[in-house]
Amino acid sequence: MIEVVMPALTEELSNVIQQAMTGDKTAFSKLVWRYKDHIVNTAFGIVGNSLDAEDIAQEAFLKAYLSINRLTSANAFYRWLVKITVNLSIDKKITNGLRRTQPLESALPLASPAQSPELVAEQREQQRLVLAALEQLTLEQRTILVLREFQELPYEDIAHILNIPLGTVKSRISAARSRLREILAPERL
Repeated sequence: MIEVVMPALTEELSNVIQQAMTGDKTAFSKLVWRYKDHIVNTAFGIVGNSLDAEDIAQEAFLKAYLSINRLTSANAFYRWLVKITVNLSIDKKITNGLRRTQPLESALPLASPAQSPELVAEQREQQRLVLAALEQLTLEQRTILVLREFQELPYEDIAHILNIPLGTVKSRISAARSRLREILAPERL
């Protein structure tokens, strides 16, 4: 899983979203290219399978395209798109019986050529351990950590996306982090 930080909403991006909201297909296509990695990584973090993540991303963009005219604000676009993705991902994970069909290690980012082989090996091992630990979390715990730690969404956005109170978001994140620490404790990261 590649860490992807939520993109800032610039005036230019806001204009593209507003154009897409009026039915401009070219503008929507720009949004797909802009947010594709974010959406695929969000889905992958939840379902743990790159093929499913790609399918979910396509379905999320299709659903967004078909209902973007109902969006009331360009500011809400990214959060709305992530919410669609999370819901589709959870549905897919439940439909697949919560099984993981591909190791998360396959999504580790490629190393920079400027890094020493020792550093690369150490980083990949740490990433492998964290990803393996994520596989042991419940779907709820994994989802909330993907949204907070990998997508770096604010608590308020997570509450909106998951349709739960802000206090519940904070307690679930705390519980998920605690569980992740328990799993990783023997590994001494």
